[in-house]
Amino acid sequence: MPDGAFANSVGCGFDAHIARKANRSAWKGRFNRVGLGSLIYVLYLVIELFRYRPVDLDICIDGRNYSFQQAWMATVSNHPYYGGGMRIAPSARGDDGLLHVTVVGSMPRWKILALFLTTHTPQVPRL
Repeated sequence: MPDGAFANSVGCGFDAHIARKANRSAWKGRFNRVGLGSLIYVLYLVIELFRYRPVDLDICIDGRNYSFQQAWMATVSNHPYYGGGMRIAPSARGDDGLLHVTVVGSMPRWKILALFLTTHTPQVPRL
């Protein structure tokens, strides 16, 4: 296993845009107070889905170049979940020394919504 440390995930594109909007929102604190903090991400997903514009993306992984047209996002992770419980890399494990790269390329907005909603694991508030 290589030396070094990596904590959870880093993303760019739509996911980072949503996280920035949600984390800066005055509503996040209100949602957190009632145990529904992760829902702020879903709210901003729906709002920003119609504003965000995908971009062309070039990445290099292990010396190999990849190009994606109109990519929505790219993440590097060593954990399966992020963004309030969304499963981005189901086979990722924090103890295997691997980083998982996930790229969401060109697809219609309705599919983006379906992708996010079907990979989100809602957190039930504790009473």
